[in-house]
Amino acid sequence: MASGNRNNDWSTGLCDCTQDCRSCCLACWCPCVAFGRIAEIVDRGQSSCCKMGCIFCLLGLLLLNHGSLSWIVSMGYRTKIRQQYGIMGGSCHDCILHFCCERCALCQEYRELQFQGYDVSADQTSSIFGLGYTLFQNTITKTSNLLIKFAR
Repeated sequence: MASGNRNNDWSTGLCDCTQDCRSCCLACWCPCVAFGRIAEIVDRGQSSCCKMGCIFCLLGLLLLNHGSLSWIVSMGYRTKIRQQYGIMGGSCHDCILHFCCERCALCQEYRELQFQGYDVSADQTSSIFGLGYTLFQNTITKTSNLLIKFAR
């Protein structure tokens, strides 16, 4: 499990969307892109932003105007984030949040990954190394910061 918050809670609240207007707009108007970026980071590059965004979009369009099924796949990633960062909660709560407030939940997850040190807005597949290189950079940065604090 990676490092999480000290109080085992999300770094921001579910309705704190206005703290980061870019992620709020992305989650509201392009949730497939927001979800794709989240999925790629949570899966540590094993799935691509494009592939997961397309799956999300197709599930969203499946029932047309009678609802959406995208919450089924997106709630699983909320559970993964909670498990990776030691955030309290349960799968039932994740399910209800993504069914009722999917875009707010995506926005919160996006902010959480930013809080954990990831550049969620970066195109993870633009280089040969993709997400692995980004994770390596984040690890080096965090290690450098710890060494500086230790040296003081």
